[in-house]
Amino acid sequence: IVQKLQASKELTTLAIDSRRGFPIPGEQAFPFPSLFKPPANAQDEEIMRNYLQQLRQEMGVRLLERIFPNPDGMPSKWWLCFAKRRFMDKQLTHTL
Repeated sequence: IVQKLQASKELTTLAIDSRRGFPIPGEQAFPFPSLFKPPANAQDEEIMRNYLQQLRQEMGVRLLERIFPNPDGMPSKWWLCFAKRRFMDKQLTHTL
């Protein structure tokens, strides 16, 4: 991804696309199960899903501001070096 506009569209799509079924605490595929308690009921589960969706959207917006600081829309080489790295020994990427 080299253009800020394209990156923004893809991150927004990724954040709100419910077909991907992002895992929430309590589900087997959730990457950090020991950090969060699973929801107690269906209402709490829906609140958690909405919160994590909002979190993904906001993180995408803030991350784009860091990755693309220049007005020409080109990415910062200092942030792109982290694109392929693992975080806390977890692979946190989803394929588009």
